[in-house]
Amino acid sequence: MGGSPRVVVTTGQALPDLDWQGELANLTDSFPYLGPTWLAAGEQVLPELKPWHTVATRARGELALLPGYIMTEPPVVDHEPRTYLGWQAPSGEEVCCGAETNSAISAEVDALGAEPFFPALLLGSPLGYRTEVAYNFWTPSLMAQIVDKLVPAAFEAGIRCIVAPWISARSGNDALVEAFNAKGGHSTFWGYEDFMRLDAANWESHLASLPLKKRQRINADVRKAAAAGVTIERVDGEAIRPYVDRIAELTCLNREKNGAGEEPAHIAGVLTALLDAGTDVRAYLGSKDGAVVATCVVIRKHHRLFPKWAGFDYAAIGERSGIYFAMVLDAPVRDAYAEGLRTVEFGAGAHQAKALRGCTPRPVSTAMILADPALRPQAKQWLDAFGASRRIAFGDTTVPAPAGLTLLSDNGGGACCSTG
Repeated sequence: MGGSPRVVVTTGQALPDLDWQGELANLTDSFPYLGPTWLAAGEQVLPELKPWHTVATRARGELALLPGYIMTEPPVVDHEPRTYLGWQAPSGEEVCCGAETNSAISAEVDALGAEPFFPALLLGSPLGYRTEVAYNFWTPSLMAQIVDKLVPAAFEAGIRCIVAPWISARSGNDALVEAFNAKGGHSTFWGYEDFMRLDAANWESHLASLPLKKRQRINADVRKAAAAGVTIERVDGEAIRPYVDRIAELTCLNREKNGAGEEPAHIAGVLTALLDAGTDVRAYLGSKDGAVVATCVVIRKHHRLFPKWAGFDYAAIGERSGIYFAMVLDAPVRDAYAEGLRTVEFGAGAHQAKALRGCTPRPVSTAMILADPALRPQAKQWLDAFGASRRIAFGDTTVPAPAGLTLLSDNGGGACCSTG
């Protein structure tokens, strides 16, 4: 008999039993933040989030995973669904890389209280800032099949709001956005993530191929870093362990400066788990006067490099030392060329600065579905206003600002969710 094997979708699942080597073999092209190794580490450091994953299987060894986590109480702002409607948390914290909110909209959302939104289901990798399906097989209807099963099952389980905060415009993800919209949700612009294709023969050819101003910026970064008296070295794998706590401390200093809510224990816990699992992790360390004052953690998976965490002691190196660019952009790209890799995935944060040094942007969307159909039209308007404010915060001056919105002075270059 002919025909394609049947796709079976199950919801409310634990993580598939795959170690890092299994991920390399079975989830080859997926971001490391979407695999069981990273997610299991995140579940250890974020026990308040209840795993509720959606798994699709087809035939033997064919797997697709959409991570999900139930939040019964309001979490940190980047995981809080109301922030994507333009709500301002009472603490004053702001969503990653964001613009200041419209106070009237925030008050309207606040007046609804938590009940229409919690329990909430966060789709994606909470500490990886990605909402995406990790898969090793494909059908044109795969995303729709996953979402068609997930949405009613979540609402039957008592979920009041499904939020998919960080859907990157990678190939195939448009079907994920369309599937959420078809089930009664709405999507809006969240921001940009940046990547760099390594199309040249080597670093020198890459640099020579860039426009003059971009070459000048990169060379100026290197000169500034050298003038700051910072020595940069790379350590790999087990050699990273003595620096885990310092990496976590500096990363969270950087994120606190830019408005993110991760804690040193989160960074240290995930990084330690990655090392325990044998993940290909590298760390760039910047030292001055015998102390580590700058760090950048990078993961390699097959032909791609993923700079993830960056942290700096600005009291020691100053705000404009050039160390950020030397460590986060230049050093990983040089090494990626030396290893014959194809792409460096920088993620979100400092978008404009990365674009000025040769990176290519991808838009990222947020989608949301409320269980209460009566609230969906209003939520759509709030999401649209949030998306418009985000576009301006990321430098898109062609979009008129909704009334009452004030832009952050950082112009969207905050370093909260990745290597910004």
